Amino acid sequence: MGGNCNVFLGWSTFSLTVTLIRNNFVWIYRVMELKATTLGKRLAQHPYDRAVILNAGIKVSGDRHEYLIPFNQLLAIHCKRGLVWGELEFVLPDEKVVRLHGTEWGETQRFYHHLDAHWRRWSGEMSEIASGVLRQQLDLIATRTGENKWLTREQTSGVQQQIRQAMSALPLPVNRLEEFDNCREAWRKCQAWLKDIESARLQHNQAYTEAMLTEYADFFRQVESSPLNPAQARAVVNGEHSLLVLAGAGSGKTSVLVARAGWLLARGEASPEQILLLAFGRKAAEEMDERIRERLHTEDITARTFHALALHIIQQGSKKVPIVSKLENDTAARHELFIAEWRKQCSEKKAQAKGWRQWLTEEMQWSVPEGNFWDDEKITASSCLTPRSLGKSDADARWCTGRNDCQCTRRDSRSVQ
Repeated sequence: MGGNCNVFLGWSTFSLTVTLIRNNFVWIYRVMELKATTLGKRLAQHPYDRAVILNAGIKVSGDRHEYLIPFNQLLAIHCKRGLVWGELEFVLPDEKVVRLHGTEWGETQRFYHHLDAHWRRWSGEMSEIASGVLRQQLDLIATRTGENKWLTREQTSGVQQQIRQAMSALPLPVNRLEEFDNCREAWRKCQAWLKDIESARLQHNQAYTEAMLTEYADFFRQVESSPLNPAQARAVVNGEHSLLVLAGAGSGKTSVLVARAGWLLARGEASPEQILLLAFGRKAAEEMDERIRERLHTEDITARTFHALALHIIQQGSKKVPIVSKLENDTAARHELFIAEWRKQCSEKKAQAKGWRQWLTEEMQWSVPEGNFWDDEKITASSCLTPRSLGKSDADARWCTGRNDCQCTRRDSRSVQ
């Protein structure tokens, strides 16, 4: 290894060129250093009294402390003059500042200009890399938003995550991207997606919806016997993974379901076997089946009740076909079973009968006959002994609480209807 030292710019600043020959390659390093004067070091009493310019950073050190500042963390360099000596200030993220005191002013200026020029050359080179990364993110956003599709919350969340990962890998601090012409516009666009992505998503989906309503105007006019109104059409176009439509009876909710199935087929977003329509009742399911066949001209889409779907799933996974009790759909049979069980409990358990009598007389204010009141047909025929919610089990049935809308007759009539 050979080297030579050429001292210039006064005794406190020097440039060192080192030539290193290794593995037949010649490596040349140029190092520039700034030191505090002896008096400045003594009076400043600061942990750092010298600075060395590195390839991609700067090292400040003292007798007991050393701090390495990479250029990709450096936000600004300030050169200040005190009463006697110079001062260099290195600004870092999170409002952190590293200072070098007690240096001769002229030497400080020369060192600063050399460091600043070196830092800016490095920054210009890194800005080209950062610009490429930012443009790549904009291309990703354009691909997502440029597609003729609804933009879901899950998709925008993925865009945000990708942008953040890209930002963390940039060779420049994000606080400096505004300084560079080749980064500024792309950075602002990425920042907009990070700060207010929901607004950007809504804007995209609004434009997409309007375009679809215009392009598929004939579809929305013909998919049902009556043209869909704007609110119905927007519900059909909405591409969120789950969507709640609130509307009154007879307002066209079934039409929206049928049109939605037709929309998925027309846009190629789903095949018939991927579409399942659910209804609460058998009649509603049959009506949807009929309208699907009539309006969409296909029998590959079926509507089921929740119970029918559950039965179908069980049949697909088991050879044993489950038997559904007739009580599930027979209200009269459920009522008859309940009354029989109630009579049995009252006749077999005196405490049970006593409790029922007390509840009927005190809480319900009924006039209950003496003896085996549970055999009285007037009591068992009362609508107050019928479960209020036929969709619930008898154990979950709700009973009359004496409200004015109850059909039973109160104690003041001395009878039960």
